[in-house]
Amino acid sequence: MERVAIQDHQLLVLADGETPAARNNAKGHLFEDFTALLLHEYGYEAPNTSDLNVHSDGIEIDVTAVAVISRHRAVVECKSYTSNVRAQACTSFLGKLQLARYEEDGDVYGYLFAIPRLVAEGEEVARKAMSKDKLFRYFNVTDIVDLLRKRRIISDAPRKNTTPYPFSDPAVIITEHGIFSCSKILDPHTHLANAVLVWGKEGAPVPEPVIELLKTDTYSAGLPVQSTQEADAEKHSLRLEESTPLTIVRVRGSSADFEYQLPASPEYFIGRGSTVQELESFVNQLTGSLVLNAQSGWGKSSLALQLKRIVDARGGYSIVVDSRTATVTRFVSEVLRVASHEAQELGHISLPEDSSWASLTSSLWTLKRAEWAAAKRPFLIFFDQFENVFQDEQITREFRDLTLMLRDSELPILIGFAWKTDLVAWTESHPFRLRDEIRSSSTFISVGPMRAREIETLLRRLERSLETQLSRDLRQRLREYSQGLPWLFKKLGGHIIRQLGVHGKSQEQLVSEGLNVQSLFDSDLAGLSPVESDALRHIARFAPVSAMEVTEKYNAGAIQSLLDSRLVVALAGKLDTYWDTFRDFLNTGRVPIEDSYIVRQSPRAVAELLFAVTAAGGDASVSDLSEELHVSTKVIYNRSREPRLFGLTAYEPNRVRILDDLLNAQDFETEMRRRVASALRRNKAYSAFLGLAERQGDGASISAYARELTNVFPAVDAQPQSWVMYARSFALWFHYSGLAILSRDTLQIPPDGYSPTTSLRGSRTQRSHRDSNGHSNAFVVRNPKAALDFLQRLAASPLSQEEMNSLPRNSRRAINEVIALGLAHRSNGLIILSEGVVDSSHQVSASALLDALRTVPGGSNALGRIERDPHVSSYELGAEIRDAIGAEWGQSTLFKVGKDFRSWAKRAGVEVLRARALEESREEDDRLF
Repeated sequence: MERVAIQDHQLLVLADGETPAARNNAKGHLFEDFTALLLHEYGYEAPNTSDLNVHSDGIEIDVTAVAVISRHRAVVECKSYTSNVRAQACTSFLGKLQLARYEEDGDVYGYLFAIPRLVAEGEEVARKAMSKDKLFRYFNVTDIVDLLRKRRIISDAPRKNTTPYPFSDPAVIITEHGIFSCSKILDPHTHLANAVLVWGKEGAPVPEPVIELLKTDTYSAGLPVQSTQEADAEKHSLRLEESTPLTIVRVRGSSADFEYQLPASPEYFIGRGSTVQELESFVNQLTGSLVLNAQSGWGKSSLALQLKRIVDARGGYSIVVDSRTATVTRFVSEVLRVASHEAQELGHISLPEDSSWASLTSSLWTLKRAEWAAAKRPFLIFFDQFENVFQDEQITREFRDLTLMLRDSELPILIGFAWKTDLVAWTESHPFRLRDEIRSSSTFISVGPMRAREIETLLRRLERSLETQLSRDLRQRLREYSQGLPWLFKKLGGHIIRQLGVHGKSQEQLVSEGLNVQSLFDSDLAGLSPVESDALRHIARFAPVSAMEVTEKYNAGAIQSLLDSRLVVALAGKLDTYWDTFRDFLNTGRVPIEDSYIVRQSPRAVAELLFAVTAAGGDASVSDLSEELHVSTKVIYNRSREPRLFGLTAYEPNRVRILDDLLNAQDFETEMRRRVASALRRNKAYSAFLGLAERQGDGASISAYARELTNVFPAVDAQPQSWVMYARSFALWFHYSGLAILSRDTLQIPPDGYSPTTSLRGSRTQRSHRDSNGHSNAFVVRNPKAALDFLQRLAASPLSQEEMNSLPRNSRRAINEVIALGLAHRSNGLIILSEGVVDSSHQVSASALLDALRTVPGGSNALGRIERDPHVSSYELGAEIRDAIGAEWGQSTLFKVGKDFRSWAKRAGVEVLRARALEESREEDDRLF
């Protein structure tokens, strides 16, 4: 006698048609007829259909019917899905039934057919409703099958054709040719399905079209379909065919810290403390599903292996499967079979003798009837690289059904999924609804990049591997360029280890030429032969692609070489690139990762350096620049970083050299601005500004932008005030390059056609002040005391460069000020007083000071205002200078600059009286506000 492994039947509505719409239409009418048949068996006339909906998950129909004898009305809903029907369907129907009773003002019967059945919560609601309401009935698939058997509409398989093999997955088939039954036949050893047996009621023949329709349905999954008549004609039970075995590939972890081609094994796993706690909480549940979401390379696979470690540490069973081998729907039941048998060998579970792995439904029924170990140990099945499953809607639906059925069954099984969120191919073909149903039914964890502390741990591990300390510049580059992405840091780390150890390069050279992922990918491709390069790009384009297909098209030796170099990995007969980001690079020619570095120096600080280098012919040593600008060599190194990142200067140890094509450009400032803008457009910080500005209405405050930058650079650890400084530096560069407009503390998106007017030194280009050599002299005077004291000293004797270098910083600043004013100059290593600066009594000449003040940007206008109104406020004088150089100053700075200019004017012999108060100035000159 046959053994039935699954109690619940499936309901298959099969129809032919030239198009999907035609088939759905035919299925709808068949289901309508089937509903009428059910109601007829309960004494109702042919129903009137009010709503019919056929979709990918099943069929829904709403009808009303009238009883033949009593003439009472019935409201009926029939829902046939691939998985259990939600509880909401029952509560919604009960509400509709009550409304119908209000309208009818009498007894109205209600019938809810839910196939295969309501979820557990819905069944409880339905049973409770039936106990209180005698006019309401709920039918699941078992009730329906019992009715069909009692009315002899269907029957068991004829006894004369009884097979010695066990049956599984019984189903009722509804076709235009009639109603039939079928089951899958199991191999007695593997308990996998080998064939499908179909029969009519009481031995009635099965039409050939029914068999053909069943062969093409997902139920048969490619298995041979035979009727009982065929088996009888062959004089044996069935022609069984052995199922094609599926390969289950397990995710393997790395064997070293910087083996970036593989996810990190638990022993090399770093940080992620809060996420690991969430994983531990999930394991504590002992049942349910989990979704890990993240972008490419953010550590989903490493976390999956970490989850496996947690389960193993608690004495449970776990398996992490690579989902890229999921090409057929029975992949899910096969993974369940493999995992269950491995768990049984470990003593976690005892499977029933009549197990069935013919389908997802039968597999879960098998696990329901299994004996689980008394001790509560976690049982985990994790599906990694799951985004590949979304390429096939039928396979995605199988996984969706697994999630929903597990939730309803409350089996002590944990299921996990990991897919990336940056898929470019997720367009209209992507099964969004199925994906969302998986996610909404699961514990959801969104994985972010690594934080600063975790990157610091990796930096220390890298230093241990190198047996040397990393330079500050190299450490900072690694922090910024890795962007908190574990795989990118490991790839960069491995690159540094090879370059320092094998190629003997210095850390300074690596900073200039090695720290971007595209150069690493370029180096991956550099040593490939033309055949290997073509084969690699073919694999990237069609990945995962059949190894047989590739080896037929390309030389097997070339493919083996790609495998040996780990540019390509093999997965159950298929080939793929070692990383999806590398695949995107091969397909698009670019790395889908923006530049990620922080701008720390302001344009004015960089301008001082660049124009000093320009004055030296475009090439100067760090030590010479240090002496020229009176700053330490460390400051020169810091200021030279931004020009290198923007593509303005070349990297040469201990030198700053402006690139020749920039130096020889027809318009130096315009070309420099163009390069800065081009570089900043590629930076994540600019994308972050655009996103923030659009959310807040085309603009953003510096403080808001500073908060946004903390998310853009998660691996950089800085104080809140430092982030404000970084935000302001970015804002100044955006303003200079024309990518944004900085107005006081607000950064705005510029209008179409906007042309920036600010020079690198901070003055507006149309008001730039240059000396006879074309060098800008835009600067702001400070309090004159220190400068005048220095002039008095120079009146006695010149000052050597060595003597100047030994002076305090404030004194050196005063020296630079009098040189900029033309009151002193450098000659043969000495600082000499300019002619006419002192009079015959060796006192500083007031007329010389007055001439010098007129050369200050805004100085002539400010002097004119003092002459017209000696009581003019310091605020107004500061505003004149601010407008001349195009600066963005606050109120306190305006007062300070104006006050210092007033002091210079007084020393220059200009009549200066007590300054008017700010309130009086407001009344006289509203334009300042």
